[in-house]
Amino acid sequence: MNEETLPPDLDPIAARLANDGVPIAVMARAFQLPSLLIRDALAVQLANGTITEMPRDDWPPTARRADHLPSQLAHEQEKDLLTACMRAFAVTRLQASFMLVLLKREEADKDTLHHVIESQRAIRRNQPDNPDTTDPKMVDVVICNLRKRLRPYFPPNHETIKTLWGHGYYMERADRDLAMAKIHAVVQVTDGEHNPK
Repeated sequence: MNEETLPPDLDPIAARLANDGVPIAVMARAFQLPSLLIRDALAVQLANGTITEMPRDDWPPTARRADHLPSQLAHEQEKDLLTACMRAFAVTRLQASFMLVLLKREEADKDTLHHVIESQRAIRRNQPDNPDTTDPKMVDVVICNLRKRLRPYFPPNHETIKTLWGHGYYMERADRDLAMAKIHAVVQVTDGEHNPK
């Protein structure tokens, strides 16, 4: 196993490039790092739910320069899903990001969710003055607030986000299916507004 890791300041950049469709070898050449190092870092990002899929290895050898432009499709789809989640449940961007991680995974540990907080901080336009990482207890605060926001959308006296003591959080399959149906309904309404038949 590779002991070297991607520098922490490049981690969110690599995730953004991956979501924009930039291949692994292209990132490796730009960062002047081994491709294996980039691939390992992106595998962690994929497991964390920060990226939706692994990018291709490199541009096809027969591709024209115009074909090298990053595809915005995956990134736009992820942004649309995030926006739809915010609208469907009246949650903040951070809460929606947490929810998408919980919807995509069987369970999410606290480190994964803390990484979501740090990723959101890294891409904000107004960068925080304090470069230190946020307190890991912020994960519990965000989950507590998210639970409150979700209560009106699920059956009474039903805790949608369940705790895995000492580990993290999860949503049961039926709750994930119901939440995704609500999110997709918002996406369809939004698509209908842009593409009237």
